[in-house]
Amino acid sequence: MTKALPTVQVMVNGVYRRGLVDTGCSKCIAHVSCCDSWRDEQVTVVTVSGQPLHCMGVSVIRLQPSGGSEITVEAIVTNKRPLGFELILGMDGIAALGGVTVSSERRVNFGVGGTLAAAACNGGKIKLDELDFEATYNPTMRSWTARWKWTNGVQPTSLRNKVREYPPSDEARSKYEKELGEWIKNGWLVPYDESKLDPAKGLIPLMAVTQHNKGKAFTADSDVCAQKLRDWRKQGANVSVVDLKRAYLQIRVDRFLWPYQTVMHKGRRYCLTRLGFGLNVAPLIMKAVLSSVLSQDPVVKKGTSAYIDDILVNEDVVKARRVEQHLARFGLTCKPHKRVADGTRVLGQRVWGERGNLFWKRDADVCNAPARLTRRAVFSYCGKLTGHFPVCGWLRIAAAFIKRKANDVSTGWDQTIKNVELKNLVNEVASRVRANEPVRGKWNVSGKKAKVWVDTSSLAHGVAIEVGGCIVEDAAWLRSDEAGHINMAELDALIKGLNLAISWGMKNIEIMTDSATVHRWISDGLSGKARLKTKAASEMLIRSDAGKVVQQQG
Repeated sequence: MTKALPTVQVMVNGVYRRGLVDTGCSKCIAHVSCCDSWRDEQVTVVTVSGQPLHCMGVSVIRLQPSGGSEITVEAIVTNKRPLGFELILGMDGIAALGGVTVSSERRVNFGVGGTLAAAACNGGKIKLDELDFEATYNPTMRSWTARWKWTNGVQPTSLRNKVREYPPSDEARSKYEKELGEWIKNGWLVPYDESKLDPAKGLIPLMAVTQHNKGKAFTADSDVCAQKLRDWRKQGANVSVVDLKRAYLQIRVDRFLWPYQTVMHKGRRYCLTRLGFGLNVAPLIMKAVLSSVLSQDPVVKKGTSAYIDDILVNEDVVKARRVEQHLARFGLTCKPHKRVADGTRVLGQRVWGERGNLFWKRDADVCNAPARLTRRAVFSYCGKLTGHFPVCGWLRIAAAFIKRKANDVSTGWDQTIKNVELKNLVNEVASRVRANEPVRGKWNVSGKKAKVWVDTSSLAHGVAIEVGGCIVEDAAWLRSDEAGHINMAELDALIKGLNLAISWGMKNIEIMTDSATVHRWISDGLSGKARLKTKAASEMLIRSDAGKVVQQQG
């Protein structure tokens, strides 16, 4: 029976093995004899006959077909040969090799699946030259190499850090050591050779970072993240998420910079050959590389939107499988895509499908209020409550008010605050959030028509954007103690709400305000029938603000 199957001789970790090309299998499966090492991981595989296949773990293997380039792929390790083969070449390996064609004589050819793959293999390099870095794609190696630029083009003779390691906790030590061992096996950390690289000029401190939830959206680039959320939510309900696997470690660092990327482990110096997660320019490099790769195919570019290493795929435009194959052709490996309607995490929010629509909520349980109150602890807690979530309702103003109160009753960030009123506020908010979580809503947003609800009190401005009968985003700003007249504040809230609606790309905007004065000011400005007149001392400022609304309406 196996004679009728498409088989191939492929080099696995430097040794030729007999493999089966299986486009119905999402991942490569390798017999234990093919693997130098592997990490224990619970993996379930069911064969076409319905029988489970015992798996030992996962290993990174090197594959090279006859006459082709070597690629690296993660494979499931088994102690049984499926159908007698040492390797099952699944879709992740096939995509990384540039696709496959099988002739009527069962002859297998790789790298000819499309014009883009041929162009990448036969054509020149892709080079990105930005202000702070350069990144180059090598089509022969199917890999990206980055090189950051020093300020004024002058490289330092050495970096100042002398700390070798921030020791992990006893509970994390075993996982920490295992992870570093994997980095060494994969060649991400290599022994430092001064005879070839000159004396080391920098030392990166090793540390263990526990990632309970990857907060990719919690960055200093918060305005960009908010706009990216709006863009993604306008893509409809037929969307999937593609996430690059260990994205930064897929980008090589130029050998010239290795002396600045050394670490000490068990008394030996290694150099980090890949992009370090803590490098300040790393997110910029990652975004530029991913954007360049996606733009190589016009259809893929049209149907995708990327944020750092996460990609939203509009499957009404392009299928997620095609995007995965496209990424593999340009040296980027990704995890299997996830349909958002089936439930997944999207930019820090849990999104799922119901009745043809998508809905979202907070991705993690609400954390407990801090037992010891300090300004730092209070600000951290309030940040976790509201984060970058588009809808928070009453919680947004409550969290802002608590932070203001913490500022008022403390003089430093780590000073213990013994204020009964603040403690009661924190506990009351924590209790109300657990009883009635306001952080949730409808995810997908369509159309160009919106209602903008605006209001102001002596405490704060509030804005809510309603589209299709659902609140899709809200915002709030505390007023200062020296705030002006309430009518001016109502006008200010209206402008903020209008700007928020415009950021959604809305063209037909209905403003909802309970201020008769502001309604008259804007109506007079829009109609042009009467020159805006007021007895208020801030008449010129009122005219200016009303004029802003008129300009935006035009």
